[in-house]
Amino acid sequence: MKSLPLLLLFLALPLAAADTGRLLRQIERGSTAERTSALRDLAKEDAPAATAKAVEWLEPNVDPALRRAAARTLWDLGDKAKSAEPALRARLDDGDDDVAYGAVGALSTMGVPKAELRSARLRLARSNDGFIAFYAARALFPDPELPLDAVIDAALAGVNLVAGGRPSDMKTRDTLRTNTRVLLENVAKQSGRTGFDALMRAYLKASPPGKEAISSAFNHVPPQHGDAVQIGALLDSPQPWVRRNALAALVDYHDKAAPVVDRMIPGLYPPQEPEIRKATAAALGGVGEAPALADEQATRSAWRSDVEKRIGPALARAATTDPDRDVRKEAADALQQLSLWAGPALGSIGERIAQEPDPGVRHALVRACWTARESPELPRAVLASLAANDPVDYVRNEAAVTLKASSR
Repeated sequence: MKSLPLLLLFLALPLAAADTGRLLRQIERGSTAERTSALRDLAKEDAPAATAKAVEWLEPNVDPALRRAAARTLWDLGDKAKSAEPALRARLDDGDDDVAYGAVGALSTMGVPKAELRSARLRLARSNDGFIAFYAARALFPDPELPLDAVIDAALAGVNLVAGGRPSDMKTRDTLRTNTRVLLENVAKQSGRTGFDALMRAYLKASPPGKEAISSAFNHVPPQHGDAVQIGALLDSPQPWVRRNALAALVDYHDKAAPVVDRMIPGLYPPQEPEIRKATAAALGGVGEAPALADEQATRSAWRSDVEKRIGPALARAATTDPDRDVRKEAADALQQLSLWAGPALGSIGERIAQEPDPGVRHALVRACWTARESPELPRAVLASLAANDPVDYVRNEAAVTLKASSR
């Protein structure tokens, strides 16, 4: 029985050799597509033979389509094609960007240091092929010889490819979509005010998909490097996702967003669509969020007064009058973040809590009162009525807890 595996091995060797011979014959004749397909198949059967043929095809006088296929095959083979390294290095400055890109990729998988591929990537980052330009720029960032404008342009070239349904392979396209967003986010996070300004310049000339991608990146700019007023200007965009991204980006600016609060508030109300109204409520709650400590909340300041006079009443109106239950809930949750100690919002809430038909929203409104339990404006009579009569136990309990906490 021990001889059976050996017999099978000896029988398989001629079959493998026959497959290699057949593929090598196919490589020498037929259409370009048939020849490149045969090279890919040969790489699966006989890596040394495929490497040797790919090296032949890398010669500059060979059909560009064959040179591209050779570089791609060697990339796929990686260390198995290590002997092709000199031929690949010779193609780093190839006039065909696809060939040079494939050579860079193949050499990278073989462990060639990034520094030795930098010159080729700098050239490819300005390629007319958006896919190549993007991945070259991504591999380089940050690089002192590749301006941020060029990095962002390369990322937007990738964004536009995806928007146009390219590449045709869905997995490759989804990966490109993710990677372009990540590169723009990294520019936003790592490049300081220079990065913010470069993103804003790019936004002004970007396609609609590009504007959406850049507006998302603004949410990753540290607020000390951004500009709330410039981000606030994006609220005039006709693109709903640009407006939603701008709202999310403004949250971290707090009092620095004061100049754009009046620009944000109209987003709370119809005819804005419910998703924009919800996003606006969440953003205003974040912008006006109270300090963590109670004594800091009670300390008067121009910004806290502004929150109570402008943001609080606007959110209270949305929380008590919006026709959409989810918008009312979002606005009530946002009110909790403000921890109101003064201003007219608490009084207007108190008048409407008992009229709210949804128990989840009623509970959120009572919670807003709890966060402001030390305020003289607390609607005690309304809370007492809710604690005694509300048909939902968790609303009754919350009202009772709020009253008890306010009496300490």
